[in-house]
Amino acid sequence: MKVKTITALLGLCAGLVAAAPAALAQAWPSADTRIVVPYPPGSEPDVLARDVAQRLGTASGKAVIVENRPGANSIIGTDVVAKASGDGTTLLMVDRLAVVTNPMLYNKLPYDSATQLKPVTDMAGVRLFVAVSPNFPARNWRDFVTYAKANPKKIDVAIAGNGHVNHIGMEMVAQSEGMRFNYIPYAGMAPAINGVLSGEVHAVMTGGLSALRMTQAKPVAMLAVGDDRRASYLPDVPTIVEAGGKAGSIPSTVFSFFAPGRTPDALVERMAQVLNGVATPEFRRTYEARGLVMLGSTPKTMAAEMKEDAQRFDKVIRELGIKLD
Repeated sequence: MKVKTITALLGLCAGLVAAAPAALAQAWPSADTRIVVPYPPGSEPDVLARDVAQRLGTASGKAVIVENRPGANSIIGTDVVAKASGDGTTLLMVDRLAVVTNPMLYNKLPYDSATQLKPVTDMAGVRLFVAVSPNFPARNWRDFVTYAKANPKKIDVAIAGNGHVNHIGMEMVAQSEGMRFNYIPYAGMAPAINGVLSGEVHAVMTGGLSALRMTQAKPVAMLAVGDDRRASYLPDVPTIVEAGGKAGSIPSTVFSFFAPGRTPDALVERMAQVLNGVATPEFRRTYEARGLVMLGSTPKTMAAEMKEDAQRFDKVIRELGIKLD
């Protein structure tokens, strides 16, 4: 998945939030709004959603609250939004790949994402890093691969639940190098990362904000980032190709907003414009320093990219044989 920054759109929409509250109120729904985050408090999408909510609330004069509904690989929170009214008072902030891949991973979901969710806008691109615990013997990518091949299923990899993007991503890495891991599910990314920091498990795949926090907390080894260029906030971490791995073996993902499927298209378009307008230059600089790449898109563009994701990851998931109950 390519992270695409739509500069022209962001420039066009940035003036909405900077404009008078009355102008914003005409574009934003007239009632208070909740943003459902299907992950625990303190997770990367939760932090982003809370900042967006604060800015929207200040600019619009409406209450914009964040409601955490974690569990079941984002299914619990997503179901809340899928079944909500379409009046613009409920939004979902979620890892976009979860919406794309959950129908491929689970035999039955409590909602139909194709009809009960509408793409609004992509908010932030997420580069993924592979890290190992402070005492793990391999401290670079090639040594990690060598060790893994010599010790199949002896490397414990922390995942934020079965089917999470870091589970699929590490399976893609394993397939690319002929490795086999032992996966340890945690109840979210925060405890998974704590497991690596404490040495309880050996490795994890995580986003930039968490990767930055890990390096500040303990001497973990960041082996590689899944991008074609290094991250400015972790400049010493090589790209996967620089590290000796294969291009595309570490995926990337996007934190995105969705509306209930019954929301009118015109309202979805207006909400996308306002949400894109939150990403002022100052906001983008702040989050890029934290490991997120601020994006911004139209509902139509987001839907098209999700189709591309579906084609790619359907093939990946079938090849890897990942299927959940």
